[in-house]
Amino acid sequence: MTDLIILRDFLVLCETKSFSRTAEHRHVSVSGLSRRIQGLEEWAGTALFERRKGALVLTEAGHSLQTVASQSLSSLDHFRRSVADDLNEQKQRIRFCSPHIMATIFFPQWLPRIQEQFTQAKFSIDSNTLPECLAALNQGETDYVVALFDCEQLIARRLGIVSDSYASIELDTEYLIPVSAPNVAGQPLFNLHVADGTPLSFLNYSQECHLEWSLSAMLAQQGLNLQQHHDAGLADSLRHMTLSKLGVAWLPYSLVREDLSAKRLIRAGSTAFDVPLKIILLRRTAALAAEAQRLWDVLVEMKDVRALSDVV
Repeated sequence: MTDLIILRDFLVLCETKSFSRTAEHRHVSVSGLSRRIQGLEEWAGTALFERRKGALVLTEAGHSLQTVASQSLSSLDHFRRSVADDLNEQKQRIRFCSPHIMATIFFPQWLPRIQEQFTQAKFSIDSNTLPECLAALNQGETDYVVALFDCEQLIARRLGIVSDSYASIELDTEYLIPVSAPNVAGQPLFNLHVADGTPLSFLNYSQECHLEWSLSAMLAQQGLNLQQHHDAGLADSLRHMTLSKLGVAWLPYSLVREDLSAKRLIRAGSTAFDVPLKIILLRRTAALAAEAQRLWDVLVEMKDVRALSDVV
């Protein structure tokens, strides 16, 4: 760092053309400054200044070094500022990864409330399948995974989630409910309580979607007469299929709440066919950046942090 100090001394001297004014500006004695410049000239192998009628004038080599030193110090200062900015941004950043459905049913309501306490935080949300979200968490590419987990821990077991590697907080509850488009009489086109021997058209999640894992377990217990004609990887796609009268689908209540209120969709069966789910915030036990850790601490105060085996 001494070399940088000397270069800064040199650049100020280039501007002031005065050892005394430069020494005052750089908080060094005139003799100390003179030794620094002399050492710089010895390093350069030539004089950088010459006196003409009492005035200090840059030599040709001095002009060249002034250009190089100015550019170099500017680049180094920019590097230092960028590193500081990056570190500060890392401290402020809170990264979430979640299945696509959470961007519709959870984050729009939850983030504004959190923002009130985290005005300096920089939130980022990536959407992917739950296995990919978990992989991002394990690789340190995200701070938190927010997802729907079933009460029977089917999803957790399928993903190999173990309690000694993660901590979790239950943020809310959700339900997959059976819905259908209505007929002209306002009754479900696909009614789970009508058993006339005709299979009902069933709109299912694709097998890579974690919601299918919980739903299939419930359907296996109910013994319903369903025939799968269509599937989709996204809940919103199944919603549009249901609105198009293609069959019955189990959709998150929060996703279809307005459709139910407007009678665009109606329940296809009683609450006995609902699939209860928990909205879980999942993190590794590894250290987090400052704001991400503060979020955890705030949520801990608001919620009981349970052992992972009790939650997911």
